[in-house]
This record gives sequence, C-alpha cells and structure tokens, in this order.
Amino acid sequence: MNIEHISVSRKQCFDTCKAQYKYRYHLKIVSDEPTADHFTYGKIVHKIAESYVELKGKVKISQIAKDLLEGKFFLEGNSYSPPLPPQYHDKINEHLEKIFKLTNKIGFDGFLEWPFYYDLDKPNGKMIKGFIDRLIVRGDKYYIIDYKTTKKGPFRKTRSNISKDLQLRCYAKIVQNHFGAKAENIMAALYYLEGGDLISTRFTQESLDSAQEDLSKTYDRILQMSAESAMGEPGFHCRFCDYKKKCPWSPFKESSLVGN
Repeated sequence: MNIEHISVSRKQCFDTCKAQYKYRYHLKIVSDEPTADHFTYGKIVHKIAESYVELKGKVKISQIAKDLLEGKFFLEGNSYSPPLPPQYHDKINEHLEKIFKLTNKIGFDGFLEWPFYYDLDKPNGKMIKGFIDRLIVRGDKYYIIDYKTTKKGPFRKTRSNISKDLQLRCYAKIVQNHFGAKAENIMAALYYLEGGDLISTRFTQESLDSAQEDLSKTYDRILQMSAESAMGEPGFHCRFCDYKKKCPWSPFKESSLVGN
C-alpha cells in the first residue's frame, strides 16, 4: 500500500484496522462523517496555547481565545475556527487557565509546533513526519511538552506507564537525532488541561532506539502489504471509524442498518 510517511497516529491506525488505513491513507477517501467535536476542540485549544506563547503573554489568553473564535485570525492554513462545540463552553476557561499557569511558570522561550521530517532508516527514505507542541532547549537540556484535552479516566497516561508512550518516545528520539542530545538530557511530558496534571518522564537509550525500530518495521509492513489483502478487523473501534457506513466489515455499514 501507499505510504508517504509514517507517524504514530498512522501506525496506530494500521495496527487497529488494515482496511481503515487503506481507506484513509492509501485510497485517501474523504470521510462523510462530521469531524468529531473533541478533534475540533483540541485544535482550538492548541492554537490558543501556541498564540499565547508566540505573543509572549503580551495579549491576554482570554482575548486570544475570543479573537480566534470570532474569526479575527486563522485556526490553521487559511481556515477560520468553527464554533466552539457546545459541551466545551464550560471547560474552555478552566483549560485556558491551566495553559496560562504553566506557561507563566516555565517561560515563553522555545519552539512552537516544531516540525520534523526525518528518515528512520537513512538513506532509504522511510520518512516520519509530525509536530511537537512545545520544545524548550536550555543548554544541553531538552523539554518536550504535549498538550492534552483528554478527560479524566482510564485512557490517560500515568506516571506508572508514561515511559511506554510511543508518541513521546518518538518525539524524544527525533530531538536526540536532530540535536545530538543524550537520552538522559531529554524530558518529555503530557500536560492534561483538565485538572492541570503534568506527567513527565525520561527515557533510556534502549527505549528511544526501540521506538524508532518499531515505527520503521510498521513502515515496512505497510509498504509490503497489497491493498487487496487489507482486511477489516471489526471491533469496538468500528463505532468511531470514519468509514463505518461504507466498510463491508463494519457492523454499522449502511446495508445492515437498512435491514434493521
């Protein structure tokens, strides 16, 4: 199947369901399903956080949020922000307060939405692509921060399992490769805006190397799989799939709904 580049989200998609990967990244079928509200909200909050740091706190974070939602600047590209999903009207002020407190504590330096495009297996062109929300460099120390709007619950990482988080391990490995940093000098953290929990960790060199190897192997598996053999893997995840009404393996496909 086609693979322009790998990312943690693309790997997770492929590992969850080969058919979903085929529809989304190989055939590039545009979903008829509306964008999930939590994705929209996440983009809005990330843009506000980015703008607040970029403006060095000279504009109140509440004003930035107001301007964004009123269409006074773009959310991404040349697109304005859609309306704030109703269920987030009460939460956004709490989340903005958490961004304000953390930012004023750690400062306004560093890179925002730091882009990377890196060959996992030079010179074979197994590219990985993505962005790091916030990367702070101070001397030979590197701090990675990833903002999360995830609700409190079992889906959140904790101090007991954050060191296994593939996305953070990937980010840390990219930072190491780009800056020549030692593993022990890289700290990565998830900042959960609901509750203001900052969950941080460091990684061993073995852990960083295994993250790169894991992504490289998935890249090969995708490349070597034919589109015809990409079968659906029905499960709980089907209810959240963009192609659940079209996929022949989905329990939610339109044909099955018509018969009920």
